Amino acid sequence: MRVECFGREQSDMNNGTSVKIYNAENNCFEYGVVRKEGDRYHADKSDTSDYSTKIYLTPGWIDLHTHINDGFGMFGINADEIGYKTGVCMVADAGTTGDFTIAGFRKYVEPTIKTNIKLFLCISPIGIIFNHEYNAMEYLSAENTVRTIEANRDIICGVKVRIASGVIRHEGLEPLRIASKAARIADLPLMVHIGGNPPYLSEIEPFMKKGDILTHCFNGSGDAWMEDGTPSTAMKRLIERGIILDVGHGGGSFSFDVCRKAVMQGLPKICISTDLHALSRHNFVHDMATTLSKMLAVSMPLEDIIHGITKLPAGILRLDNWCDLSTIRNGTFFRIDEVPSVYSDCCGKSVSFNRRIVPLGVVINGAFFDL
Repeated sequence: MRVECFGREQSDMNNGTSVKIYNAENNCFEYGVVRKEGDRYHADKSDTSDYSTKIYLTPGWIDLHTHINDGFGMFGINADEIGYKTGVCMVADAGTTGDFTIAGFRKYVEPTIKTNIKLFLCISPIGIIFNHEYNAMEYLSAENTVRTIEANRDIICGVKVRIASGVIRHEGLEPLRIASKAARIADLPLMVHIGGNPPYLSEIEPFMKKGDILTHCFNGSGDAWMEDGTPSTAMKRLIERGIILDVGHGGGSFSFDVCRKAVMQGLPKICISTDLHALSRHNFVHDMATTLSKMLAVSMPLEDIIHGITKLPAGILRLDNWCDLSTIRNGTFFRIDEVPSVYSDCCGKSVSFNRRIVPLGVVINGAFFDL
């Protein structure tokens, strides 16, 4: 860990480095010490910690919505460039691969990745390789999707479907119906992409059940929120049912105004993901830390932000003991700099804010990497 970041050499962790440790069970930070013992890193709450420390330690950041089928289609991006190199220990691909393309992903892309990965399998067998993946509806099959899931349970974590006016043309709700059926048979969560109407949220809502994910929830179009930030009738039903809201920032799916108003009205814990892909990375999103800084800018508490990239997505992905930092298998170190910054959403709005989250290092499967 760099001297300018931590005030000491990485090797000094043998003697203990003071940090603020995220307690996922209580959703709070506690003062503690990180030590290296042999080839392992351990974190413990400690009364001897330096309370002036600016270093935070959390379970490894999880980005629940990315597109990492690198080199395939218009969206695929290198997983490590948006993963461990930016403080993220686990990335989930949100539908860039499907029944017809997962074999190629596993043969050519997966072996090149160091960051931990999971996949939401696209209900379209070609995956999301361009903007209209439902051109050949006759190939969408719940049964084939489930068969592919069963053959790849080690990596597949759910089913992905895009349902919004920018994607759907003549297909209507049929992709959603098929995707929901596949998810239920496979007993995995369904991730639903929403946006402009139609379809309307009231039409989408009946296909979703507790534990499913509604991504792009602050997209600035559609019918999810009222003008004052309270949920629409359909959104309220989804929240009450236990559907998980996910930011899914992307290149066109995040509005500061919508997000801020919803946060001020009070929300359940939500997932915070980037929707990083080849088209969004260099425009509005950049990386996970930028997205987290935007959440600070809309007055979301830091503890809830960290919950949305650790405990909540770890539960969705069924990652046992992900948040246990007693022996650090996957963890992220960061600080918060006081520096004037300007952040942009996808709707032409920019905000000035003087705090920025800066990742410092990660532990990936027990190995430390300095950033």
